[in-house]
Amino acid sequence: MNKKITIILIAFMMVLTACSPTAGEQGPAGEQGPAGEVSQEAIEAAVEAALAETEAEVGGTLVIYSGRKESLVADIIAEFAATSGVEVEVRYAKSAALAGTLSLEGAISPADVFFSQDPVSLGVVAKEGLFDRLPADVLDNVPAWAVDSNGFWVGTSGRSRSLVVDTRDVTDAELPGDIYGLADEKFRNRLGLAPTNSSFIAMVACMIESDGEEKVLDWLTTINGLGYGEYPKNSPQVAAAAAGELDIGMINHYYTLRVLAENGDEPIKNVYLDGGCGAMVMPAGAGILSSSQNKPAAMAFIEFLHSKAAQETFTNTVYEFPLVEGIEPNALLPDINSLNSPSNLNWSALALWQEKAVELIAQAGY
Repeated sequence: MNKKITIILIAFMMVLTACSPTAGEQGPAGEQGPAGEVSQEAIEAAVEAALAETEAEVGGTLVIYSGRKESLVADIIAEFAATSGVEVEVRYAKSAALAGTLSLEGAISPADVFFSQDPVSLGVVAKEGLFDRLPADVLDNVPAWAVDSNGFWVGTSGRSRSLVVDTRDVTDAELPGDIYGLADEKFRNRLGLAPTNSSFIAMVACMIESDGEEKVLDWLTTINGLGYGEYPKNSPQVAAAAAGELDIGMINHYYTLRVLAENGDEPIKNVYLDGGCGAMVMPAGAGILSSSQNKPAAMAFIEFLHSKAAQETFTNTVYEFPLVEGIEPNALLPDINSLNSPSNLNWSALALWQEKAVELIAQAGY
């Protein structure tokens, strides 16, 4: 039976029960006449209330601002649309750029959900007061480190910073222990990075939070002076390393794993630096805009991202760390506990440093 019809029938039965002979009589201005008699007004009020209840049903159009690449999440979004019946419109762009757009749009933004590849961009939107707080049962789906401290956004999957290396030209012995070790003459003309990528900016924000502006600016300036290769995003670095055109790239871990899974034996591998921001584990995540015109669908989408189907897609197709308990990580993933403990990272503080990170990157000549 249609859910809306069912609710209306239940409401009607409640009116009949309330108006039974044992209920007594009400005055002429009340909703009930003589014992056992049901007024038209009472029925209409009950039906109206029941219809109001059904307005929270999932449907309509959902507008998602996605800082996650279309190639990574389009299938997950399509599955949500197919299973929920919700029409979905997605605007894809870099997470940092979308955070800026949302800040400018404010309360008139058409977005219902901000789906970000990094917590720093989510923190920028949260700082502007543009998110609703999420319910505890949604926040509790994932570890505490993958949740905004004020409950404005929730993690959906985990991603680590790493290096992709060409194993033909790079030996384990020459690799540094941390990200700062890359600022060395032996890496001249051998490094690659994507300075406008949201995850690179988040890493720099982490470095500022941990080590201060002066040390980070010196590192950025030195890397620039070594003749780094500039890339628009992470995946071209992996392709360049596989083609023998780049020795070391600074990326998110899953791009290498996708190539290895699809192509088999390639002369590349990930190197996870020993702690620090160069191997930071960040949650991708999502929040619901306070100005959303379709909050039921927005909540349904976030709940879907925590579903078994979505979490298994994240780990077995995108090669990210699942965040919901009971989902087995893909065998290609390293042990998350061997990387920089995400519980040590303050996402709110990193959000405050994002603007400074962009400023230092530009100041260093990128």
